Amino acid sequence: MTQPSPETESLVRAATLLSYRWTTRIITELDDNGPVARRRGSLSATFPDIPVDLLKTAVAGLRRRGLVRRETLTTGERQLRLTEPGVGLADVYDQLGRWARQHDYPDGQPDFVIRVEAALGLLRDPNTMTVLLNPHAPYEASRVARAVDAGLVRQGARVPWILTDAGRELRGPLAEMQNWATVNTALVQRVRHTRPAPPVARVRAAIPGVAKGAARPGAAPRRSA
Repeated sequence: MTQPSPETESLVRAATLLSYRWTTRIITELDDNGPVARRRGSLSATFPDIPVDLLKTAVAGLRRRGLVRRETLTTGERQLRLTEPGVGLADVYDQLGRWARQHDYPDGQPDFVIRVEAALGLLRDPNTMTVLLNPHAPYEASRVARAVDAGLVRQGARVPWILTDAGRELRGPLAEMQNWATVNTALVQRVRHTRPAPPVARVRAAIPGVAKGAARPGAAPRRSA
């Protein structure tokens, strides 16, 4: 396989940005349930599955990237809310979540955030991204192994590789991500290294009394996958 094209590299950077630690969790929560008050303890109550020190670091990173912002209301109350790029990011997550649910990826996993991050894991891989964009090239089997394992491509009769239904339908969320990346080029261009999100389920399970996917008290249930 040749070196990734500029388009592939840009999309891999976008997928990396989308999957920075806790980004999916925080963006999804704010999109589902609206701004969070900045009163003492409010953030911790909203995200009980995220250790406090990691939550502060994650929110600070999202603010630096322009995905969330602090807002002071006329009442003097301070809120944490999504910016316009953050709202667009939530739309990308929605499409990825629908794709993952339709194709049961990863197998038997009902949690929305985990499914979205698993789908992003595929898109962070340059080889997988390349074969999604141009599936009919004569790639070595070792280079498409991840795409094959995920059910995105299979060997064809007349061409070496063809997209499966799952592979073709992943192009919809991929196009949504590409549109978002084009509008937010400055954000994407700053991404240089792939940093996969941690296994959310494992971190949640390590915190006593926190149920996977728990929403804050009084909030609407988080979207299901």
